[in-house]
Amino acid sequence: MGEFVAKYNWNRKHYIAITKKAFKKLLAFSTSLRAYTIRPIGRTLSTISYYDTPENLLTRAGILFYKTYENGKYYFKLEKLSFIPKTFKKSEEKIFVHEISQRDTPEDHSLYLIDAITSMFSMQFRIDLENVIKMARPNLVIEIKADVYKVYGGTGFKCDVALENVIYKNFETKRKVKGKEVTFTLDSAQTYRKDYDNFLAIVEKHCKDIIEMNESRYNHAKNITKTLTPTNKKDMQKFKKQKETKARRPEDIIEG
Repeated sequence: MGEFVAKYNWNRKHYIAITKKAFKKLLAFSTSLRAYTIRPIGRTLSTISYYDTPENLLTRAGILFYKTYENGKYYFKLEKLSFIPKTFKKSEEKIFVHEISQRDTPEDHSLYLIDAITSMFSMQFRIDLENVIKMARPNLVIEIKADVYKVYGGTGFKCDVALENVIYKNFETKRKVKGKEVTFTLDSAQTYRKDYDNFLAIVEKHCKDIIEMNESRYNHAKNITKTLTPTNKKDMQKFKKQKETKARRPEDIIEG
């Protein structure tokens, strides 16, 4: 049976690498900080698969439903869909987390999912949630391969730094976009929040090769994989060239 857990917006910060040398520069900068020690702790693989019906009934109802693979386990997760910038979100936001097996489908856990959805919203839904869960399929997938490092501060402060190679796949627009991102996660008690904020302030001041992602990962994924709409002749030529390239490379086409 699943449970509602805090989303912890404040203890995790996400950045987009805007240069090819961002990872190299970030590591070089981090190792030069005398007040901190940084050590590699391993490599991780995780995925996020967002589900919805062909008519997008879940997102239209304000429900974000996804399956994750993290730390060797699979989960179904539910949260209220929000387009509010992360800066204005409340840290006490909660999401529903339900551990599952690798091959489980939403229908296998429909009772838990429906109960969680009705608990999250005070309104009564006019849609048949059981049928919606049954019809839900992945429409957006994020694959993340990361090299993870641990940062130690002299005060006892600890922080994980994940250098991520990310692939966004949108089954609706048939677009696949690759990117490099960095995630910082506090690995100490909340009493070390000031130390965490100070460390991030140093990173942001000296590492201009990364910029903070001021939207949720879901919104970011939707934005960068949306259908291209060329607005001028130059863009139209580039758009046609991309389509021709995709036609010659069937391995890049996403099968829905």
